[in-house]
Amino acid sequence: MKKIGIITFHNSYNCGSMLESFAMQEIIKKRGAKATIIDFSNIGQRNLYDVFIPNNSLKNVIKNILVYPHRNRVKNNNSMYEKFKKDNFNLTNKSFSTMDELTDDDYDVVVAGSDQIWNITIDDSDDAYFLPWVKQAKKVAYSPSFGSKNILKYSENPDKYKKFLLDFDSLSVRENNGKKWIKDLCDRDVDVLLDPTLLLEAKDYDKLIDNNYTPEGDYIFFYCPSFDKKICEFVKKIADKYKIKVIAWSTKSYYFKFVSKYGFELVPYETPALYLSLIKNAKLVITTSFHGTIFSTIYRKNFITVKNGGMYGDDDRVRTLLDELNMNDRLIPFDFKDDYDYMKDVNYGKEYSNSLNELKNKSIDYIDKNIIKMEDTYERN
Repeated sequence: MKKIGIITFHNSYNCGSMLESFAMQEIIKKRGAKATIIDFSNIGQRNLYDVFIPNNSLKNVIKNILVYPHRNRVKNNNSMYEKFKKDNFNLTNKSFSTMDELTDDDYDVVVAGSDQIWNITIDDSDDAYFLPWVKQAKKVAYSPSFGSKNILKYSENPDKYKKFLLDFDSLSVRENNGKKWIKDLCDRDVDVLLDPTLLLEAKDYDKLIDNNYTPEGDYIFFYCPSFDKKICEFVKKIADKYKIKVIAWSTKSYYFKFVSKYGFELVPYETPALYLSLIKNAKLVITTSFHGTIFSTIYRKNFITVKNGGMYGDDDRVRTLLDELNMNDRLIPFDFKDDYDYMKDVNYGKEYSNSLNELKNKSIDYIDKNIIKMEDTYERN
């Protein structure tokens, strides 16, 4: 049995990151190989998800003051994310925090992806995700994302990343912009593939679900980590229109942004298992999140993805997804219209199923060819 190492953002206390890590692990197992998640997490990532963030700016000091009264709740959330990792990930025996510690000795293939591991502007960015430390194993990129950050625009040394990317045996990306940016940087044509979460079925996620907290009655599940003021006001108007409560996620931001003033209820604790349950059982999901959108479709929910910020520019993560699934009508601006039916059913009919199955087959074929069978797509430079 081939041994596959996966390097991704599995250690982010973020439901999308953890669930894409789980999905990448599981789909490789389903295709007949042994999958191990390399337990790598740099200092930037550990600081990012710690209870208190570094006091290196006035803004961060204020955030720490605001979170202090709720520190035990945040600590409990973090412990729940850790429990999810322990229960569901096949991790390396050793943890790593620097690229110098990494080795490919135990693997036939190392897979980079998915998630925003190639976004070089974020706090947990690291060259390790570009696999320069892999010397013998095959290097494969499965559906990584640049976020909305073109290396040619944001890097002071794009040639470094060009060299990294040209050394991959097989390349793919998650978004259309990523495909264009790799072509511009490396002159390579690459496939745009599905996020691995879409390669599993609802029944695969049902095994993970936490039903210990079940809100009474109908509710809107609101997942918008930034809690933008105008978006919160938009959601409040929808909730008032349909006389339905709102369950909100993202504990720290909830307190930073004083979200309680809108009357939204905060979840009592956080874990990907509860996140799945709340999406599955919601009357409506309203989100700005890529993975919030994905899991709404997996559970065939009525949902709204709120168009905002970077979605009007280079951030095409959600746009690529909804375009591929023929669901562009679910991406709407936060301009409330009283005569608009925000509860209207999503069409999960034949067109949707055919589009999803076609994309799944393409993505699984890539996994079979480049990871399981280890065929060479490119010659390394």
